[in-house]
Amino acid sequence: MARWESQGLAYLAWISEDVAGSLAWNMNVGDAKFGPALEKYGRMSVPIRGSGSEMPWPRAVDTSLEKYLLEGLGGSTRFVADRTDLCVLLSSPVDVWRGELSVWLPVANYPARLVQALVLARDLGSADLESRIQGRLEQGPIRLSNGRSMDVLASAKGWASRYSSALGFDIAI
Repeated sequence: MARWESQGLAYLAWISEDVAGSLAWNMNVGDAKFGPALEKYGRMSVPIRGSGSEMPWPRAVDTSLEKYLLEGLGGSTRFVADRTDLCVLLSSPVDVWRGELSVWLPVANYPARLVQALVLARDLGSADLESRIQGRLEQGPIRLSNGRSMDVLASAKGWASRYSSALGFDIAI
């Protein structure tokens, strides 16, 4: 596992062997300013994943391993351009693909991500982003993968309360 910060973003990368015996890489990119305070809530980050191409667990370091990691894990370090891009990604209602990489954004955590994006938009001083996020908060119920619906605004208010406690300031919605 490796952690580092650059240009206001915090990176967490790790490699593991999955249940099928394949090599798996993972990268989470989040906000370096607010992420640590939200540790128990996922650090205000997005998980970047590859298109699903797998590689058997390597027996030795060779050029195919280097290429696999460079294209996947290495490429994931450039997925999120800056804090503004992170805000846009957090507020997306669906997964975002860029080439062979994507940010996995489950619908169930959409209201929580919208609150995180709102905090970030306000910190960035972006009235445009804040307005777009506010509009998404007021969009009405969304359908979850289990068929149930969830009131985005009501759920977001609950997350705003939790995040306010963790961050030490009120998050008005």
